[in-house]
Amino acid sequence: MNKTPNRILIQDLAYADIELQSPELLHAAVLEQRYLASLDSDKLMTGFAETAGCRAKAIRYAGWEKTEIQGHTLGHYMTALAQVYGAMPSRELKEKTEYIVRELERFQRADGYLFASREEIFDRVEQKKPAWVPWYTMHKILQGLVDIYHYTGSETANRVMRKLGIWIYERCSRWDTDMQAQVLSVEYGGMNDCLYNLYMETQDERFAQAAHKFDEEPLFTAMCEKRDILNGLHANTTIPKIIGAVKRYIALGESEEDYLRAGKNFWEMVLCHHTYITGGNSEWEHFGEPDILDQERTACNCETCNTYNMLKLSKLLFMITGEGKYLDYYEQAFTNTILSSQNPETGMGTYFQPMATGYFKVFSTPYDSFWCCTGSSMENFTKLQEGICFHDRQTLYIGRAASARVSWPEKKFRVVTSVSVEENVYKEEICIEQAEKASVALAIRIPYWAREGFQIAVNNRKTSFTEKKGFAVLLQPWKTGDVITVSMEMKLTIHTLPDNKNCAAFQYGPYVLSAGLGKIMMDTDYTGVDVLVPKKDIVIRDYLVIAGTTIDQWKENIEDYMKKEPERLVFTIENAGDTLVFTPHYRRYTERYGIYWRLYQKESKELGTLLKKQQQKEKLKHSQIDVIPVGNDQYELAHHIRGEKTDIIREDGHVGRFLKEDGYVTYDMKPGDTEQSLCVTYCRKDAKGILEIFLDERLFVTEIIEEGVGYYSREYDIPAEFIQGNNTLSVRFHNKNMQCTTHIFDEVFLKKKEEVV
Repeated sequence: MNKTPNRILIQDLAYADIELQSPELLHAAVLEQRYLASLDSDKLMTGFAETAGCRAKAIRYAGWEKTEIQGHTLGHYMTALAQVYGAMPSRELKEKTEYIVRELERFQRADGYLFASREEIFDRVEQKKPAWVPWYTMHKILQGLVDIYHYTGSETANRVMRKLGIWIYERCSRWDTDMQAQVLSVEYGGMNDCLYNLYMETQDERFAQAAHKFDEEPLFTAMCEKRDILNGLHANTTIPKIIGAVKRYIALGESEEDYLRAGKNFWEMVLCHHTYITGGNSEWEHFGEPDILDQERTACNCETCNTYNMLKLSKLLFMITGEGKYLDYYEQAFTNTILSSQNPETGMGTYFQPMATGYFKVFSTPYDSFWCCTGSSMENFTKLQEGICFHDRQTLYIGRAASARVSWPEKKFRVVTSVSVEENVYKEEICIEQAEKASVALAIRIPYWAREGFQIAVNNRKTSFTEKKGFAVLLQPWKTGDVITVSMEMKLTIHTLPDNKNCAAFQYGPYVLSAGLGKIMMDTDYTGVDVLVPKKDIVIRDYLVIAGTTIDQWKENIEDYMKKEPERLVFTIENAGDTLVFTPHYRRYTERYGIYWRLYQKESKELGTLLKKQQQKEKLKHSQIDVIPVGNDQYELAHHIRGEKTDIIREDGHVGRFLKEDGYVTYDMKPGDTEQSLCVTYCRKDAKGILEIFLDERLFVTEIIEEGVGYYSREYDIPAEFIQGNNTLSVRFHNKNMQCTTHIFDEVFLKKKEEVV
């Protein structure tokens, strides 16, 4: 087992030392464990067996497990089982995890290769051919093995992870600088993170060297220099890279302090400029321009995996620095995004959590989704103890308020914490159940939302405290039976967005509030590779009309307009004749909702302009038939991308593809049965480009991309002969220019011909 390096100032307690007593958390944990118990590990290992040339014992699951990302779920599954074992060791769980790693050892090649697909998928990444994120999947598999070894002590897992680590080391040791850059241009998750973890478990220097091959230095340099280059970057691959940077600092020491600086600056950048009130971030999986959040509110915000990774990063930074702000974010995101991501009836999880008003949460299906966020959910709800308590040599830190029994065995110190809400006061009670050593200090986090209404009483007597890094620190000779009562006043607050000061969301204490908007026509659609998303084919008002006062005065006196019911977390607002009812958002899962609301003065010019823009936007949306976000691997794979001499490019906030000399990319699109057009966005900044577009292998149009014109769009009417009776339309973009590259950006989409972009 590894020893935590001394760069960690504050340790987290073992899962087994925190016994959850919160009914909500216990229910969420039970649902997840039931789901894990229902899964067949042999089905999750089918691809591994077939790749090894062995007879599979079961037919693989559907959904993503039938694609090139197969195997990622097993990695999450191993980590989740290991975490459950860490909290509640049992013979049954030990046997289950040991069976998995024994089977994987059977499927492992002599050189250490272990994967659910043939090795040529890694070759394709190096050859700049389309491949769905094999290194991302490898991260999940290796981390699952490391976690089983860490929590259960399995020597089988130890052997398998070491051999796999050696295969990774041997492969990436052959990369020159250009090859390394090519591999790192394709989503690879937290390969640096899991390899530094492997190094800390084994102290084998080869694994630290392999991890460094996945350290993306240009990104880390930009973060160190506080340059926000996140626009257009895939959020769920960028955050794990940063976690890996911080792990390098933890693993190798003070000489690597720039990596810690990169992590801190990134965290600040994301929190201050890219994050919604719930703690989630991104739109369609990508970061946008800094401080552009209102414009990015859609049905596809806040990928759950992103928050899962931001919590990992926040926990690490707290353990290194002891600064309470990291746990402030942890509480915010855990309460309002993670707890919000699970259906409390089925245990299934969300992929996206829309920030656009009028949508609803869509949850995974048990045996035919297996999205990345399905795997993250397995981990989220098997480590619900995380963030509650930590310790250093002398101090027990109460981080996230929750009802739990907490033991610190080394100090023979045990407390029982409980939380309750009494009208406008959030109470946390800490009862000393065991105190055999008098030198224990208690550090209780002062939440950001309770800075002005925070009080502590010991045995019913108000007590002063020392404030340090966002914690109230108490040091006195504790005895069994002592009771510390923390009272925190909850106030209704308004939070706006940087690109629209009149786009408001509401929070009460730690709870983000949302209004229920009914259950009419809650239809879903697919995006990307079989990802379910909500539809909004009805008109739902997403703004509040302010009458009788100014918007600024309304915001300043919000408690006069948003009325709270006595003894209940229920609030109402009158909105132009309608009554909106707001409650804690994390509990809402069966209906449409609104978190953010644009504020308009009654009969204002701005309100009229908004209504006109909404009509135009809805018109375009309803005219689109099939859309491909260019450069987004998941959505391109869903359209059966093929190509040569092509790769992803990001510039000026635009994501696209460049086509080298004689390079091409082909997509299969679904044309429907109406007259339509093909819409493409181009950019040519240096030499003239010549791009040929083929439909079903017939030359359709030649586009001359002029030099220096910047970004522009073209719309091409498609002849009826390509549409009639055709369920699939092959669209190929070919660079005919033999001297330079050409580019396509943003989205390629089919739209109804009669509509105007």
